[in-house]
Amino acid sequence: MEKQPNINLSREGKDKMITAEEAVVSNDHMRFQDSITEGTKGLISLMEKVYRERGFDFRGYKQSTLTRRLGRRLRARGVQTYIDYARVLDNDQTEYDRLFMDLTINVTSFFRDLVAFKALEEVVLPALITKGETNIRIWSAGCATGEEPYSIAILLVECLDWESGPREVSILATDIDTKALQRAREGLFTAKEVEGIRPAWLERYFIPEGGSFCLKPSIKGLVTFQKHNLVSDPPYCELDLVVCRNVLIYLNPMPQAQMIEGFYTALKKGGFLLLGKAEVPVGETRTLFNCIDKKAKLYQKVG
Repeated sequence: MEKQPNINLSREGKDKMITAEEAVVSNDHMRFQDSITEGTKGLISLMEKVYRERGFDFRGYKQSTLTRRLGRRLRARGVQTYIDYARVLDNDQTEYDRLFMDLTINVTSFFRDLVAFKALEEVVLPALITKGETNIRIWSAGCATGEEPYSIAILLVECLDWESGPREVSILATDIDTKALQRAREGLFTAKEVEGIRPAWLERYFIPEGGSFCLKPSIKGLVTFQKHNLVSDPPYCELDLVVCRNVLIYLNPMPQAQMIEGFYTALKKGGFLLLGKAEVPVGETRTLFNCIDKKAKLYQKVG
């Protein structure tokens, strides 16, 4: 075998002998690192463009999430780089809508994660009743097509003692996806979408409509849907419960912490926060909440 020639490289005042083969590997690694840097710059520039031109703020999302979801749009439009994709957006304004649909995550179902709803039924609602709350205010943040806030509304109607005195219940449901919100307001769901609902509740709170099921006004009237960006818009206030599940996992630590701080500000004294299965308060925000149910990811405001 032919012997590889040696190359003399100086580092920190000391000579180091490496082979030509090692030098090629080193150069390839540097080129790879440069490509990562350029890709990151292109991604940041693209997200700034989307925010500047359409007001969609995805700048706090994890890079891995953005890269994966943007990759689908790049492949669909037959381009290789974010710069090329930015040109696509300039030439085809309808591409913004397709991009938005790919970047938003609308995975939901009625009574999704029964452990969480059991915690609401056995911990949160009894606490509010004991506290004597007559005006119950709840925020379902990142509500998608409405299954979550409607599930909470059904649970409230089932569990609260309405005969003990007048109660005012308001559930604010928000999302950044206007199309999802429009569908949520309609309150019409397919037979498959209502599979997670108890048969007695399905009969009590839904009206069959040609193979689909429409929520009765008694439930729809408890929920108000609004467009709201959790990253850039200010939080609401004087809330008894904030439910924000499976949103934080897509964000970087800084916007995660900012969001948790916002929830703390939004809650009344002793208010509750319900997060997703894989989510916890990050960094210093851990001191803002006591963990009530670790499995359900239920927290209570400190102070």
